[in-house]
Amino acid sequence: MISFILSLIPLPLAKRTVQRSLVFLVLLFTTWGLVIGCSSSVNQVKNLQLGQGEQIIVLGDSIASGYGVNPEQAFPSVLSRRLNVAILNQGVAGDTTAMGLARLQTDVLDENPWLVMVELSGNDYLQRIPETETEENLRQIITQIQAQGAITVILGINVGIVGDNYDRMFEELAQETQAYLIPQILKGLLRDERYRQDDIIHPNADGHEIIGDRVFDGLQPLLKATKIPPNLENLIIER
Repeated sequence: MISFILSLIPLPLAKRTVQRSLVFLVLLFTTWGLVIGCSSSVNQVKNLQLGQGEQIIVLGDSIASGYGVNPEQAFPSVLSRRLNVAILNQGVAGDTTAMGLARLQTDVLDENPWLVMVELSGNDYLQRIPETETEENLRQIITQIQAQGAITVILGINVGIVGDNYDRMFEELAQETQAYLIPQILKGLLRDERYRQDDIIHPNADGHEIIGDRVFDGLQPLLKATKIPPNLENLIIER
């Protein structure tokens, strides 16, 4: 039936239709995979039921800060609109995990966090910092946030053109520290010119929209299981 319908469409249009449909399906199944993968370990997340703190914070690099797009187009702003709550965006372009660790106290711990999303490691990869150093910096960031009673969410990224071992590192760190992992938030975006900037390593506004949606969907199992602070009672949770 699909072949018959496509035969009625001019060939160039048919090709574009198939390509767009395939891209849509890939992005859709990626989002489903994020939700299924996240929900399996939600009950083990540290500080899940404490409900301490008031702020939702993103600690990140140029992806979080919205390099090359307007601030309201960056994924933390997209996510803020989806969740219907304020999000403190502490993304700094160029930051490595070591730099994020160095400003953790002032930018995160002093801001009374309830939930902190950590989006770091891309610049470690680009600067060829040893993965063991990256892993240890992330471990310290995660455990210091948890020591204050806040929930830590790792936003997994892959920036390697050929591949990298960060998937494994994120998964092992999440299991070891009882952090919540939303994997591969950039999956497919930097390989598609429709969703990336000309530098190839940063998403454009459309890419940020997809990241915001992926993080929103990935957070849902956690938000359904956790204790929400009173000041965030308007937070949108899909039932």
